[in-house]
Amino acid sequence: MSEVIFQEVDGSRDLIPDHRITDVRRPTRLRLISYPTSMNPVKSQTNAKNPVWDESRKGWLGCAWFEKTGPASLSKLQSGFGQDGGMQAFAAKREQWLATGLQPNLTDEFMEWRAKIEPDALVARLAQDGIDFVLPWDAGYPAALRQSSSPPAALFWRGAHVPAKICVAVVGTRKMSAYGQRATRDIVAQLAARDACIVSGLALGIDAAAHEAALDADAPTVAVLAGGLDTNSLYPRTNAPLAERILLSGGALISEFPPGTACLKHHFPQRNRLIASLAKAVVVVEAGQDSGSVLTAKLALDEGREVFAVPGPITSQTSLGSNLLIKNGAHVCLTGDDVIHEAAAASDAGGEYERQLSKDERKILDLCRTPTHADDLARFLNSPSAAVSSACMQLELMGALQDAGGHVYEMTAKGQRLLKARKEETKEA
Repeated sequence: MSEVIFQEVDGSRDLIPDHRITDVRRPTRLRLISYPTSMNPVKSQTNAKNPVWDESRKGWLGCAWFEKTGPASLSKLQSGFGQDGGMQAFAAKREQWLATGLQPNLTDEFMEWRAKIEPDALVARLAQDGIDFVLPWDAGYPAALRQSSSPPAALFWRGAHVPAKICVAVVGTRKMSAYGQRATRDIVAQLAARDACIVSGLALGIDAAAHEAALDADAPTVAVLAGGLDTNSLYPRTNAPLAERILLSGGALISEFPPGTACLKHHFPQRNRLIASLAKAVVVVEAGQDSGSVLTAKLALDEGREVFAVPGPITSQTSLGSNLLIKNGAHVCLTGDDVIHEAAAASDAGGEYERQLSKDERKILDLCRTPTHADDLARFLNSPSAAVSSACMQLELMGALQDAGGHVYEMTAKGQRLLKARKEETKEA
């Protein structure tokens, strides 16, 4: 045994995510076994997920390591230079980067950073930390991500493959109640009995309870992080032993961020999108009205995933978000079987929800042929903002509308089909 002391972050509170632990004044003393650590990392469990490090792969690693080359920028480089052009992209001249559509400031900063970097050293760093590097064309890249609207251009990975079975995300508040903890454990145990893989975010509260319940049921579980996967970057550090247990039990840690990246507040929406894309369904156990878990549910809707919520006391602020999801059309989740049955039914039916659109819903879809802000919708419809927001949420749950960001809504292809079908019905009548 070796003893590791983790000092929680203090100062710079504006960069600390909302679901950090609350007491940061004293170091948290954690006892970890020596496997895995940066000195003794978990070995990759599959050659399919860990291809040979040729020059192109080293180049893509270098491009992905730069903190400002996010998924959109990296995708542009991959489109411009091709699958085998990683080293050409890494070593490219300024005008070649600009030709792919990248911004001048980003390009100049990368060129300056690149002069200090040796890709072979980055490869060695991954090996030291037991981390794999997965690209979209690799065999180990999850099929669910390939089918998403914005597949990550690169992943950092510790542990096993995501198993070829249904993945269900279970998320919720860090301020978990005894009710939420019991509901999480019961639902996850039932999902595990149906051979589901549990996906969550390793946060305190519901996320940690979901991972622990999966491990107790001998089910695979995947933790998606908003920072680096190396031991020193794991967040929250209180859950470092849980991360280790996930790895030792055949699970995985996944991130879009390279080793050494701190978990910053603005990373969490990207983490939530990855959780939503990996899962066939998302279960929100307890969540505040504007919580990250509600955001994950909305991202899941954008990806055509099924959304479930566990009802909670109407007097509980931590159940307000989940109760509102149900009010606006999310599936009620009372047992794990509810999730399995509904997800299977949606797959059989192609995910279509065939209820009739209301008059206001048809008007909203008609207005959202181009991106339209919720405030403008309320003004055009002469309706209260709360009523418009509720209708937009219901249309999102149907997959007919999507939030493009900042409460700006746009009709989806399904919304166009539903609106067209309604107009055809009106003509026939």
